[in-house]
Amino acid sequence: MNQDHLPLLLALQREQDWARAAQACLVPQADLKQAVAAAEHEYGHALIRPGDPFQGFTAEGEKVVAWAQEFSDAVAVLKRCFAASKKQAALAPLLERRSVSPKRLGLPAPEAADIDQMITAALSAPDHGGLHPWRFLVFSADQRERLADLFEQEKLRRDPLAPREDVERAREHATRSPALLAFIVAPKARMRVPEREQSLAAGAALGNFLNAAHQLGYGAIMLSGERCFDPVLCAALGVQPAEYLAGFISLGSVATVPPQRKPVPLDAVRSSWTPVEAAPEPGTGALPLNTLKR
Repeated sequence: MNQDHLPLLLALQREQDWARAAQACLVPQADLKQAVAAAEHEYGHALIRPGDPFQGFTAEGEKVVAWAQEFSDAVAVLKRCFAASKKQAALAPLLERRSVSPKRLGLPAPEAADIDQMITAALSAPDHGGLHPWRFLVFSADQRERLADLFEQEKLRRDPLAPREDVERAREHATRSPALLAFIVAPKARMRVPEREQSLAAGAALGNFLNAAHQLGYGAIMLSGERCFDPVLCAALGVQPAEYLAGFISLGSVATVPPQRKPVPLDAVRSSWTPVEAAPEPGTGALPLNTLKR
C-alpha cells in the first residue's frame, strides 16, 4: 500500500466524514476517494461501506485501519527516537566538555589561528550592549620564562619563607602548559549596562572560549588563585585599575583523559517558581500585586 494513503485512511476513520477528512488532510475529496479506491484495489476487498454520506468502514476496512494505526504509531516512535538522537548528537560537544588540568596537557599546542577561532567564539557570547567587557592576553613561547620570574616574585611576596619546591611550582605554572593566556575582565562605564551584567557577559565569553577549544580537539582550563589579586603582577601584565585579572587559561592537546564529571541531579540547580504574596507596607493598605485587577 502506498504509505501516503495511510494518513488519509486514518483521517477518514477519525472524522467519519468525507469532507472533514479531506479538509484535515488538505486534499480535495476526489483525491481522498481515489486513494481509498486504490487501496481497495490493492487489498482486494471493499474498505468503505457503500452509500452517501459516509457509511463507515467494512470489517476488512477496520482491519486495514488498525494496521495503519499501528504502522503510524511505530513511525511516530521512530521519528521521536531519531529526533532525540539528533538532539543528543548536537549537545554532545557541550555535555562531553571537561576542564583538563595542565598536567594532562601536552604538545602540540593550538596554533595562533586556532586561538583566534576560540576568541571569535567568545565574541559570539551574550553581551548586553555589545561592550565586550573582557580581553585575552596571549603569552608567546619566548615570554614564558619572564612570566615565570613574575610568578616567582609574587610567590615570595606572599610567602617570603616559601620552600624552594613551592617557588619552583609557582614558576612551573607559567611554563608547563603548551599555551597560556590570561583572561582579564574589563568593565566599561555604562549606566544602562550594570557591572554585574558585564561580569555575566565575561563569564559567557569565557565559556564560549573553553567550549571552542574542546570543539577544536584541545584541552583547556582556567585557573585563578591568589596571584590574580597581586597588584604588582597585575601591573606588570598591563591590567588597568578598573580591570581585574580573572585567571590564566592553559591550552594544549589532551595527553591524559580527565576523569568523568560526577553527575549532578537537575533538581540541585532547578526549581519551579511559587508565587509569594507581598505584604502591604504598614499604613498604606496597598493590596498585593497579584490581587490587583488587570
